[in-house]
Amino acid sequence: MPLITEAELKKQIKSRSFSPVYVIYGSEQMYVKEYTKKLVEAVAGKQPGDFNFHTFGGEVNLDTLASSIGVVPFMSEYNCVVVTDIFLDMLGSADLDKLKEICKTKAEGTVLIISMPSYVPKRNAKAFEAIVKRAQKDGSVIKFEKPGDDKLEKHIAKWANTQGKFISRLNAAHLIKLCGNDLNRLKNEVDKICAYTPGEEIQTETIDKLVDQLFNQKEEPIMMLYVLSNAFIDAYRVRAADESGVSLQALAEDFEYGRRTFALERARKSTRNVSTEALRKCLDLLCEADEKMKSVSVNERLLLEQLIAQLLITAGEGKV
Repeated sequence: MPLITEAELKKQIKSRSFSPVYVIYGSEQMYVKEYTKKLVEAVAGKQPGDFNFHTFGGEVNLDTLASSIGVVPFMSEYNCVVVTDIFLDMLGSADLDKLKEICKTKAEGTVLIISMPSYVPKRNAKAFEAIVKRAQKDGSVIKFEKPGDDKLEKHIAKWANTQGKFISRLNAAHLIKLCGNDLNRLKNEVDKICAYTPGEEIQTETIDKLVDQLFNQKEEPIMMLYVLSNAFIDAYRVRAADESGVSLQALAEDFEYGRRTFALERARKSTRNVSTEALRKCLDLLCEADEKMKSVSVNERLLLEQLIAQLLITAGEGKV
């Protein structure tokens, strides 16, 4: 079967007429992730049982993967096997051949879904192409490319509308011009803008003020995370000191701020309307992001953009 379209995938999901194997990939990662979720829920249900649902990601044990495909569905119509962002660049030629053979396997009642929402193989790009071609023979392959501006503008308007905001087509186009055509980044920017827009309509000035310029200045994501973390640590220290009756001077001396005492004063002022619980949640989000950035293979820029959106929403919800 050749490459299928988004409409054809929707039709398969609706009719529950599934292929034995799917490969879902492409430059528009939000679509890859979204349709992988829809397909998985259609095959396995929203709360799949452990026996008929098997997930793999990153560095995959190929023997375990092969065994899971052979599982006979038990009290379920399908056995669903999902492989997400498999690290193809870590596989040698023998393992790559083994993976290709696994993709050829046809087991009655089993649906194999290979999804690449964030990882793009470079060294073994040709091996991935071979897997795609193999899947095309017996299954379905869908490649999501970046949508055009018209579709992007509709997405932006819809996201704003769900948060009770209105954005003109002109301002939607302006946001695309500033941020590019990546849906994940646009969604994060819309979330930030909506959280800080006082009225119903999103103005050009708000977009210009909130869209991140640090990325355009080529700052490293890890350094930006470091700066963000320090700012929230300062804020929480001040809050804990205020609630405990500790003076700002004593706090600065205990943590050796020296000439940076002004940072504590600024942190107190900027977070005076944010609850202590919200500050704690923000610190948890920062710790999680730091752990992910340092321990696993991730899109650091996307991770940081998602973090900023979460921090803004958390702080906004925690206003006092």
